Amino acid sequence: MNKALIIIFLTFTLNFIGQECDCFKNISLLQQKIEDNQASYQHQVIEKNQLKEYLLFKNDVNKKAKTLRTKRECIGLIAVYLNFFRDEHSSISYNENYSPDENRLVISKTKKVKGNKTKLAGLWYFQDGSFSVNITNEKTALGEWIALMQSDKSSKWENGQVKIEFFKAKNGALKCIYWRQNLVPKVYDVSISDSSLHIGRSFVFYRKQPTDTKPANNIDNNFVFSSLSKETNYLKLPSFDLSNINKIDSLITANKKAILSKNNLIIDLRNNGGGGFDAFKPVLPFVMDNSVVEPPYYGSVWVSKDNFNYYDSSKYGYAETKQDSINELNYVTFLKEHLGKFTPIEKEVDTLVLSGKFPARVALIFNRYSASTAEGFILQSKYSKKVKTFGENSAGAVSYGDWMPFELPELNSWVAITTKKSIFKHNEDFESIGISPDVDLKNSEESNWIEIVVKELEKQH
Repeated sequence: MNKALIIIFLTFTLNFIGQECDCFKNISLLQQKIEDNQASYQHQVIEKNQLKEYLLFKNDVNKKAKTLRTKRECIGLIAVYLNFFRDEHSSISYNENYSPDENRLVISKTKKVKGNKTKLAGLWYFQDGSFSVNITNEKTALGEWIALMQSDKSSKWENGQVKIEFFKAKNGALKCIYWRQNLVPKVYDVSISDSSLHIGRSFVFYRKQPTDTKPANNIDNNFVFSSLSKETNYLKLPSFDLSNINKIDSLITANKKAILSKNNLIIDLRNNGGGGFDAFKPVLPFVMDNSVVEPPYYGSVWVSKDNFNYYDSSKYGYAETKQDSINELNYVTFLKEHLGKFTPIEKEVDTLVLSGKFPARVALIFNRYSASTAEGFILQSKYSKKVKTFGENSAGAVSYGDWMPFELPELNSWVAITTKKSIFKHNEDFESIGISPDVDLKNSEESNWIEIVVKELEKQH
């Protein structure tokens, strides 16, 4: 072997020592899959003429990908890439029992930096007091500032592990990669003051140890019907997953007489992550004030070749009757007629048999974790004059859906590729923003929300 070949071989070998994956290869595969199949890409990039901005962003991501050596770094970069699309259903998940290696760093002294960046430095306490982090301008492959775990009451993190990586976007906005407890990363916008640090809408850190250490979202996620007073009933619906259709129908049927006996009905949708429209149909007769109901939005599928094949292969997944199977087969035939484009919407209306005089007032309670089809139910219900909404902005995960998984075996991960966009009657934009309630309760303790709503309903009597 001549000297030139030896040098090339040694250079190639040294470049791959300690390299766990080929990040550029993996992220390129994902990009191609998204560009071919993802509804939010077709909608936001192609239909809204953002291709130039996307290609510049993609080029920066790919340059970074060529420098990364570990699976954890690559998975973090994928979270950054997905953040380009405002698509709350497009996310990363791990294969069973997998978790990337934790990245441990020795805490070093924070360097003095001019400007507002210094607001980040130092000790911060999580909103419920369960852990604290020390933010320092130590650099990682993805971040310029990092939050290192300082203490954790759950003992699931060790001191010095990276919890958050902060970076500046092209437009100068401060963002971060937030590593959740299962080490799945998500990118959030960051806002900061002298006393608080907000990570998106989900997490808040404080300079001082919080005195109230109750869990931030300690809500019972069981299906419940109960009587709260002589005037008010309560219905908790924590999920609209299609597997719960019979459970919801049985709960409504068993308590129909009680529901019809009182003026007020509170429907609690907190933490309801969605499911299918069919799951909430038994509830609509008690909520709506008009027997003719049109959906709050229509779905339009991006019918790529891959998406069509996925729908075709999974068409009988929820078919329980012969008619269900016929309907699914007809739907796949409809999709095939529109290969290479979005399907046209087919407007439809349902006719309900309304419950009658009672309940006369319906209150919906929702929070930032009420998402997807739960938001569809909220939008549907808001057409009724009987309904008033309470809580805080919902999740904002309603513009895209019907995802299919795309495997990245080398990273022991998969990404949800959304195949359908929502078309709203008035062209509303709720994605990552959420639906605003009529009565905003975000500044009240969530444990007191039901009591507040009961008082509001019963003072109207």
